[in-house]
Amino acid sequence: MVELAKDQMVTQAAITGIVDNLEKLGLAARERSETDRRVVRVSITKKGEDEVRKGQRLYQKFIEKSTSQISASELNDMLKTLDRMLRAAEDSL
Repeated sequence: MVELAKDQMVTQAAITGIVDNLEKLGLAARERSETDRRVVRVSITKKGEDEVRKGQRLYQKFIEKSTSQISASELNDMLKTLDRMLRAAEDSL
């Protein structure tokens, strides 16, 4: 879970708590390596996948609703600006 903590930019203690909660909700599962007990793999469950899909649908509806009053030209300008911001942020890391 060290790699997961690094990927999410949180401490190992924080990721342990997060995975504990996800497990309790049935959204994730832990599996220990048979060859190295220090290695713990975390995977998403079927219930977790269903929740991700539900979240994606809600997000899509939110984006559609929040951009419905914006013209295609304005959206294009916004996307260009966000892309520049993303590149600037990546360059600063």
